[in-house]
Amino acid sequence: MRWMHRVRLYPTDAQVARLTHMLHVTRHLYNAALQERRDAWRSRGISITAKTQYAELTALRREDAGLASVYRECQDAILHRLELAMAAFFRRLRAGQTPGYPRFKSAARWKQLEFPHGDRALKFDTAQRKVRIPGVGTVRLRKGRQIPTFGRAFVVEKNGRWYAVFECQREPEPLAVTGKIIGVDRGVHVLAATSDGALIANGAFAERHRRVVTGHQRHLDAVSIKDRRGRCLNRRDSARLAAVRRLARAKEREANARLDALHKAARRIVTDAGVIALEALDLRAMTRSAKGTLERPGRNVKAKSGLNRVMLDAGFGILRRLIVEKAANAARLVIDVEASYSSQTCGRCLHVASESRRRRRFCCVSCGWSNHADVAAALEIRRRAELRPKSVSSSGSTRLTSQDAA
Repeated sequence: MRWMHRVRLYPTDAQVARLTHMLHVTRHLYNAALQERRDAWRSRGISITAKTQYAELTALRREDAGLASVYRECQDAILHRLELAMAAFFRRLRAGQTPGYPRFKSAARWKQLEFPHGDRALKFDTAQRKVRIPGVGTVRLRKGRQIPTFGRAFVVEKNGRWYAVFECQREPEPLAVTGKIIGVDRGVHVLAATSDGALIANGAFAERHRRVVTGHQRHLDAVSIKDRRGRCLNRRDSARLAAVRRLARAKEREANARLDALHKAARRIVTDAGVIALEALDLRAMTRSAKGTLERPGRNVKAKSGLNRVMLDAGFGILRRLIVEKAANAARLVIDVEASYSSQTCGRCLHVASESRRRRRFCCVSCGWSNHADVAAALEIRRRAELRPKSVSSSGSTRLTSQDAA
């Protein structure tokens, strides 16, 4: 299994300047290579390949000291990244999707240096307290878990802090076989309810951090000078940049708290079950705006916007991804089942009725069976998972079709 190991770096001011220079050079290389491809096609109808640009880069490095000062494999990775972006553009174009032509990168959108062969580029000392980065020197790092053998590596800047990210290989560590199937229902009021009756609370981290984030946002608005069109006139002002960084750090702390809670919830679910059954939710459709169009305006737009905000804050998609990753490492099975009417189906008589769902309680209008609404939905998800699976989803987890759940 592949996994990413991230450690904090503590470069000196001189090393920060070198890293910033490398970001500057690689960004301009990406933009120049993209511009060359666009101009060649528009003016002469010629497609520039990555192989051609690799040869041009070799010649440019002999003449340009700035290009030559950056580790060559970082620049090769940029050309490979552009090649992948162009290939994805043409693939979407052939499929009739929104093509999304590759964009030029601004400094705000370019925060990463890639080392395709990081194991030979980045070298640790014996105690793994320092790492040598080509063109930068030896940089101190935060000592934590031992970094295993790795392949690719990245140096990333985020909100004024620098990190090294290593792509490592990890062998699965199977947990003890339980033979138990657990259905998991994800919701807004309760983040996850299991068929065993366990309820995992929703942290509502956006609401918890709202006061701090709003305060930083108001301060940023106060120090920003805008014209009549709303464009900022002091983007490079030191006070405004400091306010931007404080706001970004506040949002980062919120995201870190959410991710930590989801990691713990996913670990708890995977440890307790041998097979985990989840609803196959279409999160993109669930969080789509209800504003509609000018011809057909939507209804209850404000309420739907608030619901979308709460669902995105809960992190349904992240929770599923973490469950799948941890289940693969623990040799567990994850099954996706049909989501339709799972919260309206009685766990005893299988009668389906929307009237059975009464806020946080489920009380069947046919047989009178009662339970917590989310636990009742989790029981129905488990029942559907116990049926024989017929297909496998793209994520590698088993998926039940609607005919199986009938």
